[in-house]
Amino acid sequence: MHKHVDVLIVGAGLSGVGAAAHLKRDLPGKTFVVLESRPSIGGTWDLFRYPGVRSDSDMFTLGYSFRPWTDAKAVAPGASIRDYIQATIDDEQLGEHIRLQHRVISASWSSESALWTVIAARTGSDEFRPGQPFNEQMVFTSSFLFVCSGYYRYDEGFTPVFPGAESFSGELVHPQHWPADLHYAGKRVVVVGSGATAVTLVPSMATEAAHVTMLQRSPTYIAPIPSGDRKADTLRKYLPAQLAYSLTRAKNIGYSIFTYRLSRRHPERMKAILRDAAIRMLPEGFDVDTHLSPRYNPWDERLCMTPDADLYKAIRRGTADNVTDRIDRITPTGIELASGRTLDADIIVSATGLNVLAIGGMALTVDGAPITLADTLTYKGMMLDGVPNFAMTIGYTNASWTLKADLVARYIGRTLKYMDRHHLDTVTPRAAESVKAGNLVSLIDLQSGYVLRSAGDLPRQGASTPWRLHQNYLRDFRLLRLGRVTNDVRFGRRGADAAAAGIPLDLPGSGVIDIDGARVRYRVTGQGSPILLLHGIGQSLEDWNEQHDRLSDAHTVYSVDLPGFAYSDRLPGTASLAGLASILPAFLDRFGLIQPVPVIGNSLGGAVAMTFAVAHPERVSSLVLVDSAGFGKEVTIALRLLAIRPVGIVLLRPSRKSSTRTVDGIFYDKKHVTADRVDHKLALTNRSAHRSTLLDLAQELGTFRGIRMPWRTRLLAEVASLRIPVLIMWGDHDHVLPFMHLDAATRALPHAQTHTFHNAGHMPQIEHADEFADVLRGFIANSRQEWLHV
Repeated sequence: MHKHVDVLIVGAGLSGVGAAAHLKRDLPGKTFVVLESRPSIGGTWDLFRYPGVRSDSDMFTLGYSFRPWTDAKAVAPGASIRDYIQATIDDEQLGEHIRLQHRVISASWSSESALWTVIAARTGSDEFRPGQPFNEQMVFTSSFLFVCSGYYRYDEGFTPVFPGAESFSGELVHPQHWPADLHYAGKRVVVVGSGATAVTLVPSMATEAAHVTMLQRSPTYIAPIPSGDRKADTLRKYLPAQLAYSLTRAKNIGYSIFTYRLSRRHPERMKAILRDAAIRMLPEGFDVDTHLSPRYNPWDERLCMTPDADLYKAIRRGTADNVTDRIDRITPTGIELASGRTLDADIIVSATGLNVLAIGGMALTVDGAPITLADTLTYKGMMLDGVPNFAMTIGYTNASWTLKADLVARYIGRTLKYMDRHHLDTVTPRAAESVKAGNLVSLIDLQSGYVLRSAGDLPRQGASTPWRLHQNYLRDFRLLRLGRVTNDVRFGRRGADAAAAGIPLDLPGSGVIDIDGARVRYRVTGQGSPILLLHGIGQSLEDWNEQHDRLSDAHTVYSVDLPGFAYSDRLPGTASLAGLASILPAFLDRFGLIQPVPVIGNSLGGAVAMTFAVAHPERVSSLVLVDSAGFGKEVTIALRLLAIRPVGIVLLRPSRKSSTRTVDGIFYDKKHVTADRVDHKLALTNRSAHRSTLLDLAQELGTFRGIRMPWRTRLLAEVASLRIPVLIMWGDHDHVLPFMHLDAATRALPHAQTHTFHNAGHMPQIEHADEFADVLRGFIANSRQEWLHV
């Protein structure tokens, strides 16, 4: 399957759905698709199903700027957030754009075509693990790639090595993959960890468990907050929903900025506030200084929230407690601590953090060069130095994630509008050498364990704007919503290098890729099962335009200028049949086509298709040979004369007369001998590489007497031994390779199917385009079934 869109969004969580909604609102004419690796939307809020899972920010700022949060609770349970995301999808009519169970494996940028080629794998119902094998792949091309996949691995959380864990007779679970059938009522539970997940789990489980202990190696800062917002409730009574929401959002943004600044500028004051609150709410004698006084300052790590002080209430009731110690080993019945104390447990919950996975683990390449994230600089916290038409969403770590996600999505919309107004195709951040040589820090400026463990895998930040991410909404609002989109970026136009080299890319889906140092022009259209089309000697991928038009409704149609012909570079050395076929495996690999595909070749393209099938039978599901070379010695006099190199050089001198004669010899119905086709033929013969390649092939495959026998005999014998369905098609008035070759073909390949086009010349795919497409569709459908049962 192949699909082209203007913008490809990766991830259907809070960020990805928001990005899609903003894109549709800001640029309604843009096409887009959202790829989500999981079988359901929601991202984090669908993955995490542990008891009490909830937002760690108020929903007036975690929600979208355009969609009011109307639930009573400002700190919302995970199920409510999932419902909010789904309601956004429904109301914004985004469902038709979302593709579930599509994991992006790689994305390759071509400057020539100004396109990303994105390879996605179909995933199952389980979490996809990086490096996991997969069977089915899809290809997407997009003008802009927008990654909204977060920054941690969904398939596994971080669990330290606990000595003796294998001996534990109870259940050891990680919150990231909470068992749906886990029963903890009346049981003793130890939650290992002190972060937001642990602070959420302990009071929630304490309502049913016999007792819950939060075991922490070191304490974290915890702030009691109300679960509702009374001011919001009041505003909603008297004001329209959107206005009330916007005012509450502004209020909460201001409060979060104030508390963060207070924490950074006056950490001792914030410590005292948090300590005093804990003392008021915890039972008398609770050792606050041991269990709730970290060694770091507030907001060096994210501040944990306990809505309505539920953690403190559970400790006050005696259904939960807090232990600060280190694990020595896990025993069959619980945990032995470094202090010598023992904690009995029926269930141990390892709430020990995340594993970072930037941009979903996909492999990025730009013009064939791999991008190592750790070696890149982030531009405005969302784009990468030297990577065109790419953005990623990394939300705030000191405030609601979505505040930053909204800003990023709107900024991308502004940038795309600017490019459309100025007829630009590419935008690439470019850092000055002084920025690269300056003080560089990690993209995520936190001291949390999961960040420190993965700092070497994340992009870097520079010392100042726009190469430094601010943890300040007001500054970022000025920068991203009001600031210029032209600072420190380079804009360009599609195919600038190709245009300079005289390579036309005006056909929809056309582009240029690099294969082993050679530029190869290609065209891709449609969606569905893939097929590969190969042109003949001295021709180009334009020979398949009519079939691109007709087959793209059910197939992803690939055509290519074979090396040296038309607008593809020559390979080193003398051009040969084997050389032309040799680039096809790499070509298919670049588009993620690992399954066998039907290969259709016209004239010389038929011989190339057979050569490819013999060398790589595992890559070819069927062969369609259209007026193909290889079945007889007879060939038009023009090609026989080309085998005499001095004569061929003279004959190939570019002229409109010779170009007209060549086009005229191809068709039975002369209405196809158009000025456009003659102009195109003349343009090709004006290319010296094209002429040289044509002469090389004419001399390798033939002589003045006709096409050589040895290579034909050998190749046909090898093709006959393959278990590949073959269809041979011929025009009954072919003056290049005569119709009598069809009889020779049936003798050489007795199991092949045949079809004759009446009143057709050398290119029935053009003269009888509808009939050709119908026959081809039927053959491919039947041969696919044959291949599947082999």
